[in-house]
Amino acid sequence: MFIYLFDDSGVLSGPVELFVTPGMGIQIPSNGIQLSFQLPAAQEHHSWVMVNGVPREMVDWRGSVYRKDNGAHLQWTEFGELPEMYTAEPWPGNYYVWRDNAWIFDETLKLADLKREALSKRDKLLRDAVQKIAPFQYAEDIGDASDLEQLALMEWKLYSVELNRIQHQIGFPSDITWPVVPESAV
Repeated sequence: MFIYLFDDSGVLSGPVELFVTPGMGIQIPSNGIQLSFQLPAAQEHHSWVMVNGVPREMVDWRGSVYRKDNGAHLQWTEFGELPEMYTAEPWPGNYYVWRDNAWIFDETLKLADLKREALSKRDKLLRDAVQKIAPFQYAEDIGDASDLEQLALMEWKLYSVELNRIQHQIGFPSDITWPVVPESAV
């Protein structure tokens, strides 16, 4: 006789040896079952499970699974094949997409993200530059700009033009030479 223990989900482990209690024999716990035969080892990604009092070998992908469309992690708790939208293959991280039954690094996604980040930074720097330019431009417009203010205005305008052209640099968006912020502050 072979004794197996089963957990809350019905998965069998064993066979196990239990102690003989003097005068009582072997006491099988409530989460145990006695079989007249030994179960063969379960196949890969399978488990022996008690179903309606009978041991059955079932597909078992329980545990960590990942969505193929976005890599989101979740804990799978059901027996049987995974739905098509999931894989047990761990998601390696950002910029990986599920293609041809494997996670593949997508350089296009990475470059698109780098471009978005670079243009967002550029736009913030341009907004900051506009605040610096405005007082110098007002002084210039009313004919009251000093030589230093005119020089500062020109430096900030040149800086703004260089910022606006970063996407034309050869290494954009992965290799950007950011223009130097003007030091002139009158």
